[in-house]
Amino acid sequence: MKINIAIDGPAGSGKTTLGRELARRIDYHFLDSGLFYRYFAKLLTENGYNPLEKAKVIEFCLQKKTVIAKDPKLFFQKLENQQIILSHPKVSNLASLFSPIQELRQIIRELIRELLKNKGFVVVGRDMTFKVLPEAEVKIFLTASQSKRIERRYQQLKESKEHLSLEEVKKDLVERDKRDE
Repeated sequence: MKINIAIDGPAGSGKTTLGRELARRIDYHFLDSGLFYRYFAKLLTENGYNPLEKAKVIEFCLQKKTVIAKDPKLFFQKLENQQIILSHPKVSNLASLFSPIQELRQIIRELIRELLKNKGFVVVGRDMTFKVLPEAEVKIFLTASQSKRIERRYQQLKESKEHLSLEEVKKDLVERDKRDE
């Protein structure tokens, strides 16, 4: 059985670390929604667009959304291959210039929704994870103060030689979520 896990919280709370480890352990696909913003910002910049050209930006992104939705495997390969570049602070700064465009945010939400249909994903992302996966069976919201706890838990999992089953991970997450409420 595939379940969807959504992780949300502020920057620095450990979403990516937790999401990557969970996805690896339960053989899911990991998706950092922030990569989408950085990917689009990089494409827009490389093609000479600037955030002030709102209508042109939206038109370009709608075209890219259509292309991406036709071949999600290729898109995920591109994201994986460009992950180091997309994680660079310069690209994050570019994304922050384009992300205030509400229509672009909506295009990215719709694209992620399309890509996630009937797939097993661990999704992390600020402000959009629960909007994209409102039906997620496991929802986690991290606060910035939980970052150290997440890092410690990640190290414990990493050092552990036992492999947790899907049910054990799900049970652990639900129990932790209840304790944190």
